[in-house]
Amino acid sequence: MVIAGLALTVAGWLIQMYLTVFKKDARLNPAFLGLYAVGCILLTIGNFTSDDVTGGVLNAIDVILPLIILATIMFVRKAV
Repeated sequence: MVIAGLALTVAGWLIQMYLTVFKKDARLNPAFLGLYAVGCILLTIGNFTSDDVTGGVLNAIDVILPLIILATIMFVRKAV
């Protein structure tokens, strides 16, 4: 579970880095936010199943921000 979560977060960061560095697009990509959030959810589950409550709580908090940003991006795109 933890390895899958780490792989998804790295994949999300690679997508964002590619778009920022090579495409010169500094906007946050929804694919990055989604992969990062799902990866953090898997990390949270992995932490709690291995009795690492502190890591689980910190990763659960880490899920909140990308989901808020993703919801904001989706809402703004529909409004425009």
